[in-house]
Amino acid sequence: MNFKPLIAAPSLRLHDGKEWKELDAAALAKLPRAELTAKARDGKEKRFSGIPLAEILKLAGAPSSDTLRGAEMNRVVLLTAADNYQVVFSLAELDASFRKQNIILADQVDGKPLDDFEGPLMVVVGDELRHSRWIRQVKQLILTRASASQP
Repeated sequence: MNFKPLIAAPSLRLHDGKEWKELDAAALAKLPRAELTAKARDGKEKRFSGIPLAEILKLAGAPSSDTLRGAEMNRVVLLTAADNYQVVFSLAELDASFRKQNIILADQVDGKPLDDFEGPLMVVVGDELRHSRWIRQVKQLILTRASASQP
């Protein structure tokens, strides 16, 4: 498939558990892209284009496929929007060896850049029944661990 490159000038802060990395539009444009068709918030089928979150997580050194097991299964991804809205995904939810459906960081819908309300970057989860984790205006991603103290 032939995908258009990123048109807007998005940037993303990425924390790998040790340090922050700044991904500018040029860095994001080098990553593989994917498309998926899903019902948008307005109930209409739309074609979204962007970067699979799994590809961004590779830059953070996240375990994947055969290395995502055992003690690594409590890894989570915390995404934050411009208005500080936050959502969480388990690392397994974002890994192709666990799920068929891509979860992407979209920058385009129906071949056009996302508007200012949703973009420049928005998480799209094609098979979710609710859009609560379709976080818009994504600014940062943190790879961390979910842990709780023993009662």
